[in-house]
Amino acid sequence: MFTRSILLIEPEPSIREVLQTCLSELGGWRVTVSQSIQEGISLAYATRPDAILLDASTSETDALIFIEQLKQHALTRSVPILLITARASWFTVTQLQRIGFAGAIAKPFDPATLPAQVTQMLGWHPREL
Repeated sequence: MFTRSILLIEPEPSIREVLQTCLSELGGWRVTVSQSIQEGISLAYATRPDAILLDASTSETDALIFIEQLKQHALTRSVPILLITARASWFTVTQLQRIGFAGAIAKPFDPATLPAQVTQMLGWHPREL
């Protein structure tokens, strides 16, 4: 059976653990975790994920550099990136897309509905996962 893969970039260990559990156990996805942007770039090239979930508590400059580096590499150019942040409501969909994000998930998030949010934002169909 085909399983989608997600690269999770989250610097906070406890939040990273909750997100990984939600995405893998509730979402059924293969999750690769990273605690930093730099590690995330290497992992994105190595694992070629179907999507990336990036915590915005990393510096905004680092996040923008991360997006630029991914968009320059042929293997990762089309990988959608979801932002997870307490400031999700600050952005419109158009603003997020202009920056390079496919969408934003608000913190605090509901672990039970997180996989459904990701599925909906990425346009994935639950049965094809």
